[in-house]
Amino acid sequence: MDKQHPSRLRFNFGFLLEARIGTSRTIELDYPTIDVEDITLTPLTGTLVVTRTSEGVYVSGKLKTATAVTCVRCLIDTLAEVKVSLEELLYYPPEATPPGELFISEDGYIDLAPLVRELTILELPIHPLCKPACQGLCQECGANLNEKDCGCIVDEIDPRLAKLKELLEED
Repeated sequence: MDKQHPSRLRFNFGFLLEARIGTSRTIELDYPTIDVEDITLTPLTGTLVVTRTSEGVYVSGKLKTATAVTCVRCLIDTLAEVKVSLEELLYYPPEATPPGELFISEDGYIDLAPLVRELTILELPIHPLCKPACQGLCQECGANLNEKDCGCIVDEIDPRLAKLKELLEED
């Protein structure tokens, strides 16, 4: 995130770095709409509990959100509700951080937007549907079968098996 537009999920945990081990704070999130890098979450609500540990700050919580997805059957944009469980240790000081782990910078700030984005994407359904009974698109003309019956006559037999059908009809 650039300096002119800091993330709304950027928090100062510096006060916990000077606190005793076991000190914790609760952060309530209630954003009607928030852009997290390249996705929009509408809304983002939940509670985070941040606790000082001997290695840094432990962040845990449950978040609830929804984001736009495309139905795999009818290709209509719809909202997918997502519940995210967040449990992450943020190391401090930065030089003591194992490779690939998150850390709190010397100024005490951490941007949770990339982590929330990643966890949200991981919780999205693999095959999102606009509704459980979605009928999809007509294989012949491409009409959305949820809106109207297109009237196409579907040949029930695979053309590759038509010769076999003729053999069965001869008997």
